[in-house]
Amino acid sequence: MISVVIPAYNEEKRIDKTLTSLKEMLPHSEIIVVFDGKDNTPYVARKYGVKVLEYGNRLGKGRALKEGIMSSSMEKILLIDADMPVKGEDLKRLLLTDADLVLPRRKIVGMSKKRRLLHNGFILLTKLLFPSLRDISDFQSGVKLLNREKAISVLDELIINDFVFDVNLIYAFKRRGYKIKEVEISYIVDESDSKISRSLIKVIILMFLSLVKLRVYYSPLKRVLYTRWFLKTQDFLLRKLR
Repeated sequence: MISVVIPAYNEEKRIDKTLTSLKEMLPHSEIIVVFDGKDNTPYVARKYGVKVLEYGNRLGKGRALKEGIMSSSMEKILLIDADMPVKGEDLKRLLLTDADLVLPRRKIVGMSKKRRLLHNGFILLTKLLFPSLRDISDFQSGVKLLNREKAISVLDELIINDFVFDVNLIYAFKRRGYKIKEVEISYIVDESDSKISRSLIKVIILMFLSLVKLRVYYSPLKRVLYTRWFLKTQDFLLRKLR
């Protein structure tokens, strides 16, 4: 048995296909859809008999995943995007891998040249800021498998609520010495209704600011750098970009 957590901000167009696939592949799983948008995603999801968590305000992807993790009840948790970016056979290989955190090593299909360039730049910047993650090949995959007990133990460290949540999660597991494995899979990027592709420059700035915020949070100089002024400035900029 496994819990599946799906962050779903206005995903009524894509989540139907995803839930159909998950119900076929994992018929006895606990599926949790975390909705913080304004469309008919909850109506579509409830047709499949899944658990829907509804929020009236925007949470951000990271916060939505945290809410899903806290609401889960199984030993293992699959975090997956609403567009189901992996094929069934690859997902099965990932689910059969034994580790506290299983990450895909992605062979990406369908990503534009501009987005691929920025994707690679983000990986490089992350490794420069967090050298202990240099052995991780990718950070932003929309599918991950984690041990629930270990995930709950690092929840207090998960301070990022946007797309840099993935780095926050991986680094928290790494710092605790938890077992991390990567599995090579094919990965389909659907940019047709992608919120990242529609606001790429804004997302880049947001992710850079969040990476800096995360680096400062873990810095030995945290008490000096994490001043009230710094936090207020960061929060103001992040709110403006969301």
